[in-house]
Amino acid sequence: MYSNRITRQLTVNLDQQHINVRPVIKGAIKEAAHTLTSAYNNASSNNSVLVANSWLCHSGSKHDEFLYVLFKNIANAATLASRDYAIQVEGCSGVLVWSLQRKRPIRAWIPPCLGGTLRLARLVGWTSALKSAIQFQPSCAKMRRKLMAEDEDYITIHYVGVLPHERNKGYGRALLQHVLDKADAAHYAVYAEVSDAYNVAFFEKMGFIVRANVVTNNIPVFLMVREPVISPQSPSPIPLVISPGRRRNST
Repeated sequence: MYSNRITRQLTVNLDQQHINVRPVIKGAIKEAAHTLTSAYNNASSNNSVLVANSWLCHSGSKHDEFLYVLFKNIANAATLASRDYAIQVEGCSGVLVWSLQRKRPIRAWIPPCLGGTLRLARLVGWTSALKSAIQFQPSCAKMRRKLMAEDEDYITIHYVGVLPHERNKGYGRALLQHVLDKADAAHYAVYAEVSDAYNVAFFEKMGFIVRANVVTNNIPVFLMVREPVISPQSPSPIPLVISPGRRRNST
């Protein structure tokens, strides 16, 4: 773990409107998938690698359906792993998927790139499904392991998106801050992979620093890390308790 952890007095903006962050329940998984699909399809702030990869295999309406199937399976798997791992604001106007990464995991969870492979194969064909499964594997895994080698445990931000017409309301910031507060309390670093200038600037405002970059399908991917902000009033870490996942037949 990095020895130069950041320590500073935390401040609270009392004038900032409170935005309630809630878990994504089973009944909202489809809505969460639609939100992420819409967010990542928007050219002004999307994951260029994700969208470019989907266009390599699909076109037209299948492109949107491909992203929807992808995000629905990711959100479903996240809520089964922990009720904490998929969160939303204002009726799924914004959605974030994250997880706790452990070097010695008891039950590690990494979001499945294509959890519904059979469904996807029926949608786009086996060739495209297999090609996508390869392309959506974590392209930066080797560099990530190198960057986070000193951290026993850390948090990864997998996906965050806000509906285009709901932007500039603080939803993305509220979602990310919800996770950062957990990380700060536990003294965990936070890792994210970002692939466009808009999102790099957003993460930098939240305390992230670009540690490395790689190129995937001719698109640069920036590997960003945020060290925990440790309050002088709470110098000792508070264990991060991860809620159990929902039952498959529950909400």
